[in-house]
Amino acid sequence: MNFKYKIFLLFLALIGTFSFQNAQAQNIRVSAKLDTLAISLGDQVWITLSAEQPKNEKVLFPVFKDKIIEGIDLLETAKIDTQVIDNQKIRVSQKLLITAFEDSIFSIPPFAFIHKLDSLFSNSLTLKVNYARLDSTTLAKIDTAQQLKIFDVKAPINTPWTFKEFLQLYYIYILIFIGVVLIVVLLVIYLKRRKLNQPFIKLPEKPKEPAHITALRALDELKAKKLWQAEKVKLYYTELTEILRAYIEDRFSMSTFEQTSHELLESLKHSGKLEKELLNTLKLVLGYADLAKFAKYNPLPDENDLCLKNAYYFVQKTTVVGAVQIDKVPDNQEKENQE
Repeated sequence: MNFKYKIFLLFLALIGTFSFQNAQAQNIRVSAKLDTLAISLGDQVWITLSAEQPKNEKVLFPVFKDKIIEGIDLLETAKIDTQVIDNQKIRVSQKLLITAFEDSIFSIPPFAFIHKLDSLFSNSLTLKVNYARLDSTTLAKIDTAQQLKIFDVKAPINTPWTFKEFLQLYYIYILIFIGVVLIVVLLVIYLKRRKLNQPFIKLPEKPKEPAHITALRALDELKAKKLWQAEKVKLYYTELTEILRAYIEDRFSMSTFEQTSHELLESLKHSGKLEKELLNTLKLVLGYADLAKFAKYNPLPDENDLCLKNAYYFVQKTTVVGAVQIDKVPDNQEKENQE
């Protein structure tokens, strides 16, 4: 194959490629359309750019920065939208929002689309921009003598900055500052109380139960155990005296568990806090208890029951004035205790 023949084949290939691309370009139609042909000064209008093309082809739309042409400003470029025409073709479109501030008739040249190495051009557009016109009703309300007068530009009005405006402008920063200060204060309190081994949040203390309520409940529980009936006499008197000592310590604010029965009775006698009758009642219970615990004495059932009733009687008679009394000892039992 000689050189001239090779040149001839290359020329045919170039012609074929150009013809193929030209045929593809002929299958693509681009256009531009205004929503309206005339607007008032400063109004906005959309330009719709469209390209009908085969599905497998790619057409590049024109790109603008801030102006379409001199005098027409670009405000917004919408996203490209695609619509299916049929199995082979689609319509790709994009909207441009424009405005103008000059009273004129603008001739917008064709928009250039790019398909491979070719440029495809849309139709040209004409946009008319008019000054805003007032209707006759509005004009009738205007003093025509003032229409042609020229006035100086007024200076900006100096308005004071209000606290409400300050809050509206800086409320986020104010909330952040308050939050930071609050966190710092809580952290300082937490560290201080942790150092002193104190709880971070001090809960209100539960009101202390009156001494007689605690004692009467303990006596009820002791009675329900039936210890002396189960031949646990020593344990019965141990718990009975502990209930009475705890009650006396709480009621009269004195130490009881470190004292013997005799010392406790002497302390109560010299304090003048108890009448002789109540001292004798307490002496009776403590006496039986000492005999059962230390002398291996086994009291009779009536004596065991009498000690419990005397404990009830002692607590009821020494209850603080005004406090609620529970399970009062019957009057006949009071007489029996006194005897």
